[in-house]
Amino acid sequence: MTVLDDLVRVLDGPIELDELAPSTIQTGGCELRVVRWSPGQSGSLHAHAEASAFRVLRGTATEIVVGKRDRCWEVGDGVATLDAGAVHQLANCEAGPLVTLHAYHRAAATAPSSGHRIAIVGGGFAGIAAAYHLLRRDLRVTVIERGPWLGRGIAYGVDSEIYRLNVPASKMSIDPARPDDFVRWAGAEAVPNAFLSRSRYGAYVVDRLAEAVRAGPGKLRVVRGEVRAIDDDAALLADGRRIPAASVVLATGLEPRMSSSLLPADPRIIDAWDERALATLPARGRLVVLGSGLTALDVLAFLNARGFRGSVTIVSRRGLLPAPHVSQPSPIGSLPEAAAASAPRELRALIGWVRELVVDGAGRGARWQHVIDSLRPHVGRLWRGLPPADRARFVRDVRPFWDVLRHRAPPDLHELVERWRSEGRLERLAGTLVGCAPMPDRLDVTLRLASGARELAADAIVRCIGPALSRMEADAPLVRSLIETRRAAADPAGLGIVTDEDGRVVDRDGKRSDRLFALGALRRASSWETTAVPEIAAHAAALAQLIGS
Repeated sequence: MTVLDDLVRVLDGPIELDELAPSTIQTGGCELRVVRWSPGQSGSLHAHAEASAFRVLRGTATEIVVGKRDRCWEVGDGVATLDAGAVHQLANCEAGPLVTLHAYHRAAATAPSSGHRIAIVGGGFAGIAAAYHLLRRDLRVTVIERGPWLGRGIAYGVDSEIYRLNVPASKMSIDPARPDDFVRWAGAEAVPNAFLSRSRYGAYVVDRLAEAVRAGPGKLRVVRGEVRAIDDDAALLADGRRIPAASVVLATGLEPRMSSSLLPADPRIIDAWDERALATLPARGRLVVLGSGLTALDVLAFLNARGFRGSVTIVSRRGLLPAPHVSQPSPIGSLPEAAAASAPRELRALIGWVRELVVDGAGRGARWQHVIDSLRPHVGRLWRGLPPADRARFVRDVRPFWDVLRHRAPPDLHELVERWRSEGRLERLAGTLVGCAPMPDRLDVTLRLASGARELAADAIVRCIGPALSRMEADAPLVRSLIETRRAAADPAGLGIVTDEDGRVVDRDGKRSDRLFALGALRRASSWETTAVPEIAAHAAALAQLIGS
């Protein structure tokens, strides 16, 4: 019989609440603790050195376990056990009282953090990267996330191994100080530039969060809910709760673009990130894919893995596909600071300057992909050097072409595209969808192309239109509230809110906040290159140092 069996046996019999008046009871060779939770009260994430067990005596307990979906435990569910080293927290999310009984072989560490309170709005990669770095300091951190997962967001919340990163593993460390961390964690030292699965990366992120909880001096708790506003000393949730915070990190991630009213409600019209719906696609016939970015290539990979034998029509406004990565190492490295400082501060001249860099790089054996990569450390400064009118012009006219060069795809996905195209199974159209009529055996799709209208019959439509770029494309109540209360200024190019280069939110009067910070997509207006893992990780580390100093 194991140590854990002994613990379970202690809790397995009937227990009367009146017998448990003391908060701590020594019995059966272990320590029992009675915890009474008020409505809305929660603990912080923690691990136990040895296996532990708890039982719900009254009410309903919500358990958050890092790396797993939330679980609910009620009276009569039996004894819940937790393996040694696992990281979890309990919370009372109900309106009534909660009483739980916990068993330990040794006293659990309960020393509170003495640092000030930090609230992180969003529990995707950006929010967890911020928490990872903040936990190294003596701070009390609260992550507020409305979904059931931590550290995954849209990109890494998939289960299928088919979906892969579009960045080599060697550039995906959550810690800039340990650039090979993800490669070593994944055991990919022999292939550091491999494009590993997104689900594997999500597992890495939550593992590193658990590591930070176990090792760091800070304390972290998770609150499930949606933040609708920020006031002078708290984050305000949609259900009325207030989360006190001396500082707030806005890490809300990419907002989904609002659905087009041209698409009717029909089970044959699905979203690319709905894995269950993708599994229902027919094995043959014609599919229409709306959008031609990286998500569209993921859909092609999914179809290919399932043995799809039909044809696919990809439709996007300009008909552009992401360019491929190159396998050859770069012979040029990052662009020197002096060269970047001499870049033009006008959009047309800046585009010409980049073209000259590509020509110069080719003379030194570099591919254009190497040159684009060499610019990454300087993109924020180049962006801030442009006048507002040129930034707006870039977003409107240049961005689609920049995106296909900057956000590239694994080479084998391009090989798949070329193979399907040569077999007559893939066509790519530049146009827009202007109509869709469901029929019993098909979807009648109407497209507007440069050559005129075109109609085709589809067996299914897959939406891959990507995240919202501007405020007008998304429904973001928190951003709207920040702008309406003058705590943030709307970006003139429509990209969201204004921040400085350190991530401080700038208010309507041009004043930089000393307690409100942005990370990830919300910093796009001031730095542009803020949604990829390498930039988010670097920004999170710098932000933790700024807040914790």
